[in-house]
Amino acid sequence: MKNEALSLYVKRKSGKGQKASWKIRALLSTLLLLAVTMVLSFAIVFISSMACALDDVLQLLGSGSLVCYDEPDNDDLPQGVFVNEVRTAQALCCSLDENALVTVKGVGEDYFFKERAESLNLSFHDNPTTLEGIIISRILADRLSVGEGDRVALMIYDSTAGRMRPVYMYIEGTYSTGYSEFDSSLVFTSEDIAGSERMWEIYTQGDVSELENELVSRGYNVVSYQKLYRSIYSNINNSVDILNAIVTLIAFLAGFFSISVSAEYIERDKRDIALMMLGGCSSQDMASCYMRITIRRVAYALVSGLLLGTGAAAVFIPFLSTVDVSKYPFMQSYVTSFSIHIPFGMLCTLIVALFSSSFISLLVSLRKGTGASIRGALVS
Repeated sequence: MKNEALSLYVKRKSGKGQKASWKIRALLSTLLLLAVTMVLSFAIVFISSMACALDDVLQLLGSGSLVCYDEPDNDDLPQGVFVNEVRTAQALCCSLDENALVTVKGVGEDYFFKERAESLNLSFHDNPTTLEGIIISRILADRLSVGEGDRVALMIYDSTAGRMRPVYMYIEGTYSTGYSEFDSSLVFTSEDIAGSERMWEIYTQGDVSELENELVSRGYNVVSYQKLYRSIYSNINNSVDILNAIVTLIAFLAGFFSISVSAEYIERDKRDIALMMLGGCSSQDMASCYMRITIRRVAYALVSGLLLGTGAAAVFIPFLSTVDVSKYPFMQSYVTSFSIHIPFGMLCTLIVALFSSSFISLLVSLRKGTGASIRGALVS
């Protein structure tokens, strides 16, 4: 009988049969926790996705996972790696209206394998002329007021001859990564046009440091992208670590704040608690009731907030790739075209932090919200 009464009490205090105004007041803390979970999960998914995208950009568009200054033997490389010979040079890219300093990367036809082509969002145009072809970014094309099928002149610095060498070129393609670090200054053409010292870019989806150590042990002169872009790479890791710490801290604070109002629930329900205890229920029974009510609401808030935040990120991230970055200078320092990456470890940390802080706060509220105990609250 007592169990039935306690079960009915839990349902009643959970909102069953109550007025809408009562339910709204009772759900305020739950809605706050839901909103916090939604915002934090959105931030985690968005920033982690951007960090992974920037990491891919540095490898796919920067200089591969490794740069090797000696031609590698295929027998010394594991399966599943891409090796591309490249040549680089500095040049002035000129149109009829504008000019821009660029890095010219001379590559072969096999350079744009599937993963790289997808990251570049390449768009090709048939070259009906005898001119050498060039691929430039859409940001650079806008700056120079040119497009696919137009012509530009490259004033390439020839390090061998020690002078500038002019080349008239046909724009046979454009690309966009959404990261202005490369888009504003990187162009692709044939190896013969770049004509500088050769090097080989090695791209792998495996462990870069392990491959680097293996090649160094075989006598190759190699540099990893982590060293080439040390400041950017360290900023990526630092940003993710800082985000994790901030999210955990905010989660604990939010959990304590949102569930601390359970003391108000107890104060609000003092008369009902007294009647239940006069009917034979103990203070432990009543504490258990409020524990069940609160934990159930916390669980609903966490699950709903996590799903809503992740869903919002899944909608916003593809939308961001459609934004014209050239119109918003403040966005040009970030990757804007990337796919969603869900960091399950960080999301689990968020949920554990929120649930733990809510649970601890609930225990504190039950003991000290209106006195040393629920029975103390009745006689205070």
